Amino acid sequence: MKRCKILSLLEKNNLLEDFINRYWAYGKTDKGKNIMRRYKRIYEQFMSSEANEEEAEEERIEETSFAYEEDLKDYLSKNLSVIESGFKLFESENGVDGVEYSVDAYNKRIDILAIDKNKTYVIIELKVSRGYEKVIGQCLYYKNRVKKLSNVKKVRIIIIAREISQRLRIATEGLADVELFEYKLSIKLERI
Repeated sequence: MKRCKILSLLEKNNLLEDFINRYWAYGKTDKGKNIMRRYKRIYEQFMSSEANEEEAEEERIEETSFAYEEDLKDYLSKNLSVIESGFKLFESENGVDGVEYSVDAYNKRIDILAIDKNKTYVIIELKVSRGYEKVIGQCLYYKNRVKKLSNVKKVRIIIIAREISQRLRIATEGLADVELFEYKLSIKLERI
């Protein structure tokens, strides 16, 4: 992708021909021209893809959303009953709680791992902005890891986001034990 971007920048700034003449004579050959066409095609697809729009939106809000997600995670982990009555935070035998619960050697972490009133594990995934369809893949991975690590057959998934995208709604249709929630923040002031 770096080469694609560099090629695009050189071309955009009318420097590509000079670059080829000075540094990359191979670019004048048929094979070199084919490589450049392929790079252009890859870059154009990358820039026009809808997935990129989602990633760009996530990157724009990443800096501010990190703090919000931490606050949301902190609040919900201490007030699980706002999600469902009877929820409690998971705690392992060695005292590790279910906040940022690690499920593998790659440091993949569940935002909140809880247990419901029926002793069923519940994965709670938080998205401060919009919940896209790719989050369900992440949650299914977590679900299967929890099943394996805990030797259980059933694990629930709850996805909480400011806004649940239509594609996530479609992606989760018919999936047993998956629930979607949108959250709204409010502040109440009292005059002193």
